[in-house]
Amino acid sequence: MLLALPTLLLCLPTLQAPAPVPAPQAVLDAARAKAKSVSEARAAFVKSGGNTKDFKGDCSKELTDLEARLAAEKRPEVRQALLVSRLFHLQLAKGTPTAEQLDQTLREVPSTSSCWTLDAGLLATRAEKDPRTWGPYVAEARAKHPDAGLRRTLLFEQFLGRLDAGDEAGWQAAMADIKAQFPPLAERAQAFLDAEAKTAPGKPAPAFTVKALGDPKTTYTLDSFKGRYVLIDFWATWCPDCRVELPALHAAWAKHQSASLDFLSLSFDRRVEHIAPFRQQAATPMPWKHAFIEEGFQSPLAEAFGVKSIPKALLIGPDGKIVASGAQLRGANLEKTLAKVLGN
Repeated sequence: MLLALPTLLLCLPTLQAPAPVPAPQAVLDAARAKAKSVSEARAAFVKSGGNTKDFKGDCSKELTDLEARLAAEKRPEVRQALLVSRLFHLQLAKGTPTAEQLDQTLREVPSTSSCWTLDAGLLATRAEKDPRTWGPYVAEARAKHPDAGLRRTLLFEQFLGRLDAGDEAGWQAAMADIKAQFPPLAERAQAFLDAEAKTAPGKPAPAFTVKALGDPKTTYTLDSFKGRYVLIDFWATWCPDCRVELPALHAAWAKHQSASLDFLSLSFDRRVEHIAPFRQQAATPMPWKHAFIEEGFQSPLAEAFGVKSIPKALLIGPDGKIVASGAQLRGANLEKTLAKVLGN
C-alpha cells in the first residue's frame, strides 16, 4: 500500500538541529582549539631543531578579538570565559598580562568559576608569581571548586611548591589533604618526597662522572671537587625558571669564585647545540664548568640525584656531603647561603 506524501513524512523520525553551544562554552572550546594548533606548531618547531624557549604561539588575532568582545559583552558568564581565555592566550603567546588585566580577572571571575577548567595551570602560575594577591583566591579554588580535577591539580601544585620552598609544615599539610581527598595521588607525591630525600643536607652526594661540555677528553667526578665546595646546578635553556636564576648565579660566581668554590652546570637541554648560542649572549655567559646530560630526566644521573624538576641546585662540601639544596640556593637566598657557608 502506498502512503500519501504528507502521511509518509509524519511517519519519519523528527530531525532536530543540535542544541546550540552555550556562549561561555564556545569561548572555551575556541581556546582549546587554538591550544591544539599552537601545540602542533611547537612540535614542528622542535622537530626542525628549534629550541622551545624561542617558540611563541601566534595569538595576536585571538587576543585582539577577545579585547573587542570584552568591550561590548555584558553577560557575566560570557565575560568570565573571555577573561580567562585572554589569560590563556597570553600564556600561549608567552606574553605577560598587565596589572589591569589581572585585577579585572580577580574582580569578575569567581574562584569557583567553571571557566578555570580551561587550564588549572593559569591559577597555579598566578599563585606562584603573586602569592600575596592571588594566594587566597587560589586557596579558595583549591578548597571549593566544583571540579575535582582542578582541585586535584591545584593541591598537587601546592604540595610541590611548598616542597620546593623547603616549607615542611606546608608540604606536610598538602600531603595530608592529598591522602584524604585524592588517595591515588599520594603515591606520586611520595615519589617526589623520596627524590628530595636523596639529596637532603647532610647526606653524601651521589657519585657521578660527566664529560666536560666541548671537551670530551675531560671528565668531572665527585672526586674532582674533593677538598673544595662545588655548586651543582641542574638546568636547561628551555626552562624559564632556570633562566630566572641566572642573574643570581652570575653574581655569586663573580663574588665567590675561588680555589675553594667551583660551579658545575648540568644541562638537560634536548639538544647540546642549544647551549652554546645561549651562552654567547652577553647576559648569560655562564663562565664556569658545564656538562650535557643527554638523557635528561631519564638519565641515571637524574635518578641518583632525585631530579624530577629543574632548576635544582646543590651545594656540596669539601667532604663530599651536601651542605644546602633547594630554596636555600634560589634567588636572594643563594648569596645568603654562600656567605654563611664560606664565611665571606
